[in-house]
Amino acid sequence: MIVMLLLAVFLGIALLSYLLLFNGRFFGREGSIIDAPIEVISEDLSDLTNWQHWLPWLLFEPDAQVTYENSNTGVMSILPSCLVWNGKRIKEGFLSLEAARPNSPYFHTLLEAPAFYPSDVHFNIDLTKQKDRTLISIQITGKLPFFKRWKQTNYKFRANKDAELALLKLLSHLSKYNTISDQEYIAPAFDWLNKTTLDHVDAVTRPFSVRDQPMSQKMDQGFHDLITSLGSENQPTGPAFALYKKVDVIHHYFSGRLGIPVHNLVPCELSPERIVLKGTYLHLRYSGSYQHLSLAWHVLYSFMRLDRQQHNRRLYGVEFFEVGPTHTDSAKEFVTSIYLPIK
Repeated sequence: MIVMLLLAVFLGIALLSYLLLFNGRFFGREGSIIDAPIEVISEDLSDLTNWQHWLPWLLFEPDAQVTYENSNTGVMSILPSCLVWNGKRIKEGFLSLEAARPNSPYFHTLLEAPAFYPSDVHFNIDLTKQKDRTLISIQITGKLPFFKRWKQTNYKFRANKDAELALLKLLSHLSKYNTISDQEYIAPAFDWLNKTTLDHVDAVTRPFSVRDQPMSQKMDQGFHDLITSLGSENQPTGPAFALYKKVDVIHHYFSGRLGIPVHNLVPCELSPERIVLKGTYLHLRYSGSYQHLSLAWHVLYSFMRLDRQQHNRRLYGVEFFEVGPTHTDSAKEFVTSIYLPIK
């Protein structure tokens, strides 16, 4: 009897703690200013057929079937109010745009994307006029089912990354209205290359750990130190790379090794080693600035989930910097191949 009572008390405390710690709500928000009038942006967004060009969830299956429906009456009756997609990977989902006044600065939608989120999500775009420019804010909010509340932090991170990706793609789509010719809005590009294996590489390496500083700053210093230690007579024989052993994006903690491929090494303070990259990897090629490199990992992890693969945490995640600052001065031309080990 006492044991049953203690068990009931323990379960009650556990349930109360679960309810207090996890309310199940997640929220993501991103914003940016574009040099385009609010009126033309509002008119573009009022036509749901334009959304197909930039919605982030459609990039995972470009050949998915997309159709439009019209359920609104009144001022928006001539325009479709619902975008529906259906694909093998992204399943069936829809985005329903609520009726609003013409040239409204606010767009509220109900998003149902079961391949990405477990329940209905609100996907909203807010426009704010700033003289001749426009502030665009994208917000994703949702609530998790009771038994998935413990994943609240993960879904919050996912919503933030989806909002960031949606904003970059939307800015690129709206760039045709840009009033300043030298201002570019270029969305990052992702080439899904499916599964692959990796060859060994002979390289010099050094460990790195990032916790409270920008990743790019740590990498710049790390590769600079490697090049300096190699000396001018030891030229790299391939793209520099990073091996990630531990990754905690939510708390901004990364550790692993930085490497530069070499051969016929002239004697120096570094000793080359053979890096053997075992196993099978999912491969994504990312084109764009290092500023948004974390988005490439977000996209790759999403491909992994959609294809029902499992991350092999015993192996390194890998980045090969195929085109970088030593090849071009334009960050939009950077090319990085990233590899996620799977079981």
